[in-house]
Amino acid sequence: MIVYNYLKNIYMKLGLMQPYFFPYIGYFQLLNYVDLWIVFDNVQYIQRGWINRNRILHPELKKEWQYITIPLDSRKGFSKINNIKIKQELDWKNRIIRKLTFYNEQSIFYKEVISLINNIFITNENNLSKFVTRSIRYTADYLGIKTKILVLSDMELELLNINGPGDWALRICESIGAKEYINPIGGKDLFYNKKFKDSNIKLSFLKSKMGVYNQKRPEFIPGLSIIDLMMWNSKSELSSFLNNDFDLISP
Repeated sequence: MIVYNYLKNIYMKLGLMQPYFFPYIGYFQLLNYVDLWIVFDNVQYIQRGWINRNRILHPELKKEWQYITIPLDSRKGFSKINNIKIKQELDWKNRIIRKLTFYNEQSIFYKEVISLINNIFITNENNLSKFVTRSIRYTADYLGIKTKILVLSDMELELLNINGPGDWALRICESIGAKEYINPIGGKDLFYNKKFKDSNIKLSFLKSKMGVYNQKRPEFIPGLSIIDLMMWNSKSELSSFLNNDFDLISP
C-alpha cells in the first residue's frame, strides 16, 4: 500500500476530476491552482462525455466545430473508466492529426502544438484512463503547470461512507489530509458545505471566465479543447489565461 502521510505535513488544496481528453481551459486553471490533483478514474464511464473526445474548430465556418475522438473497445454498461480499452486497430491518432492540419495555415504555434500531440501519441498504451492521464501530464508540462498529479485507482485509499457524488471528494480530502477542496462551478449542487465544515475542510468552486482570443474567425467559438487555445496563444498568453481568467466562488 502506498503511504500518503507526507501530504499531511503541508497545507493542501485538492482538485479531483475524471480524466478528460484535451479538456477546456477551466480544467487546467483548476489543475494549476491546486497543490495536488487526483485523476478520478475508478468511477463509471459516462457515454458521450469528455473522457474520450473533445471539440476543435471545423475548417468550414458554417459548421463551427468538430470532434476529435478516441475510439473504444466494446464494454459493459457500468464499466469503470480505468477498465476501458482503446480500440487499437483503428488509425485514430493520424485521423486526429489530419483534422488539426487546417490550423497550420493560420496558427503560428501549430508546429509546437503538433509536436506536443505527437509526443503524447508515441505510446502503445491501450488503457483509456492511462492514455488520457498521459495527455493531461504532457499538456500540463507544456503549459508550465507544476501541480503534483496522482491517480485514484493507484492510491489504494480506504474510502468509507460514500453516500452521494459529493462524498468522494470529502472522503479523499479526509484520507490524505487536504485542507481545502476546489471543484468546477458546474458541479456546485453536488456538494454540502456543512459536511466539509464539519471536517474542517474549506470548500470553494472555480468559475472559468473562458476569455475570448483571436481564432481568426468572424465570431468566437467558446468552450473548445485546450488544443484550440494553444494553437492561437503564446506560452505567456496561456499563462495569463491560467492564472487570471477565473473567479473563486464560496458555497
